[in-house]
Amino acid sequence: MLRLAATVLRGVQQRLGRKSKTQGAYTYFSWLQKKLLKHQEDQSVKQVSLGKSQLFYRRPYEVLHTYDELFEQGIYAFPSDRPDPLIVDCGANIGISVLYFKNLFPNARIIAFEPDPGNFDLLQQNVRANSLENVDLRQAAVWNRHETLHFVQNGSQDSRVVDASDTARQTIDVQGFRLADLLQAQEVDCLKIDVEGAENLILQDCLTELARVRFLFVEYHGKTQETAKLRELLDIFERAGLNVYVKTAADSIQQPFVQAHTGYAFDVQLNLFGRRDH
Repeated sequence: MLRLAATVLRGVQQRLGRKSKTQGAYTYFSWLQKKLLKHQEDQSVKQVSLGKSQLFYRRPYEVLHTYDELFEQGIYAFPSDRPDPLIVDCGANIGISVLYFKNLFPNARIIAFEPDPGNFDLLQQNVRANSLENVDLRQAAVWNRHETLHFVQNGSQDSRVVDASDTARQTIDVQGFRLADLLQAQEVDCLKIDVEGAENLILQDCLTELARVRFLFVEYHGKTQETAKLRELLDIFERAGLNVYVKTAADSIQQPFVQAHTGYAFDVQLNLFGRRDH
């Protein structure tokens, strides 16, 4: 028993003493940093150092999830023949993705959309705090038309556009921006779309313009019974001439034959990666 206790204690000491790994201007969270973040409250604005970068945030669990996907797994990594690729970030949230892209390509040109006022304030703060250049921030929701939209604001990654008939939630008005108009004007190296369920509507409107996009990331949101919606999205990738890879974004249902739905807005969340190889 004493030997086991000593072994456990050594393991804890090694983890506590483990230094953060560094890549570029970014420093990976240490084991201790992750533990501390997990137990923070989620209302006040807080700050954490990421190497030379500073991140202001409210919800620590969203920071940890996004950190794992972006900085540890590197799911947004893409090659570029030039040092200043153009990146369009639709659903930039508080700007962790912007920090990642700027770490990957310091001279990148980024256009970032975020409609949620609370998230947008933190996005602006993170861009200013890190003196990021060539970052065009737009407080708008990408859409298939330029119009005013009804938006559920909760300052999280789940903020989204809803139909005007949805009176069960408190909404605010936000500006909708037609993404196709932006894509018509220029070649885009990487287009990232994480718009909480509006992805099909937007991409159908952008189908012709997707020919100007080399790498396309889409986070798909749907219900288990919406097979046609997923098939439609995959068809958009194919018609746009993009090869596609699919991986799970959130493993929400552990026993799909037993549990039909999650009880939340979406049952299925998938990451779709499209690339143009010619």
